[in-house]
Amino acid sequence: MAQKPRGVHPEDIKACICKKYGTLSAFAVMHGRNPNTVSNAIRQPGYSRPLEKLIAEEMGMRPYDVWPDWYHSDGTPAPYRNGRSSTALPCRTHRQNGVAA
Repeated sequence: MAQKPRGVHPEDIKACICKKYGTLSAFAVMHGRNPNTVSNAIRQPGYSRPLEKLIAEEMGMRPYDVWPDWYHSDGTPAPYRNGRSSTALPCRTHRQNGVAA
């Protein structure tokens, strides 16, 4: 069975940025961003595509190489909410006749 492509671990991304800038906050301030935005962009797919590209450039890589499951091999972003479906079952007795209990 083929393994899923693995990207760079988020802690390794942080370490690379911290080696150059000292802290994630310093990196964020240098590029005019909120420090929380940098942390979120590292861990959450699609949070900020321009910031993901900037982080990858700082590492000397392409976004696909850093986050292969977030991007297609040609560099286009993959849909990050693909295949999500609700697991909750609708309750038929909830607010029956439009009247609250």
